Amino acid sequence: MSDQNKEKMLELLSDRATFGLSDEEIAELARLEEEFPELNDDSFELAAASIAMLNLETDEPMPAHLRTKIAQDAENYFASRKAEAPAAETSPEKEEFQKTFTLEPRKSIWNWLGWAVAAFACIVLVVNIYRTNKQFEDYAAATTREIERLKQQIPTPTPPSNASREREQLLAKADVLQSTWGDFDAKNPKNIQGDVVWSNSEQKGFVRFRNLPVNDKTKEQYQVWIFDPNQKYPIDGGVFDANEAGEVVIPIDAKIKVLQPTMFAITAEKPGGVVVSPLEKVMAVAKVPA
Repeated sequence: MSDQNKEKMLELLSDRATFGLSDEEIAELARLEEEFPELNDDSFELAAASIAMLNLETDEPMPAHLRTKIAQDAENYFASRKAEAPAAETSPEKEEFQKTFTLEPRKSIWNWLGWAVAAFACIVLVVNIYRTNKQFEDYAAATTREIERLKQQIPTPTPPSNASREREQLLAKADVLQSTWGDFDAKNPKNIQGDVVWSNSEQKGFVRFRNLPVNDKTKEQYQVWIFDPNQKYPIDGGVFDANEAGEVVIPIDAKIKVLQPTMFAITAEKPGGVVVSPLEKVMAVAKVPA
């Protein structure tokens, strides 16, 4: 029963230093301290305090008045302990005899067990601190990677293309004509917006679109057609792709000279375009005002 009480006291001492005790445990520890006063030391508290001080910031120097007070208190403390020690009043022969036959007292196994428990508590706390710091570092690294990934997803504003600038310059020509896109089939509207700009003197022009669906270039491409009454078939104005949503500006690449354009059209054809279109998939048309 005595050994069980000692083990219980060591357990309560360890819990008091690391986690704290309930009112019942405090009462039980007080009873056991009367039974085993030799076990009641501050080894557990010192170990826990050492662990708690691991992460303390020590960059700020200690104030001079506090350093002086601590030094003075330490000097007074050791002086008082020295005065309390009983003076030896034995004769030299007796003192020599005592030195010869005095044996080093055996340390109680419970003292060693107390220090072992305290050391184990220190190791547990150190491991917990390390794991917490490691988890925080992993979380910070993952957060940084996520921020970089989101930054890459933010679209970079693109400056106006050369085609957009050249289109604006072409609008300043005296003979330029401009017409807006409309639906070829009113029963099947595609809501494609934009316009076509053409200059006969320059034999140059541009088509501009909004809401033109992005095409799968492996299956089809868009092709520009220019209707001229002087030609039997519409004039090929070149093929292009709609690579992204939003506004698209494409230069017209007329394969032969245009004399009198009356209408422009956009069709979806096989990749590379066709020489003569059956006009089966007309996306939009723009009639030139008379």
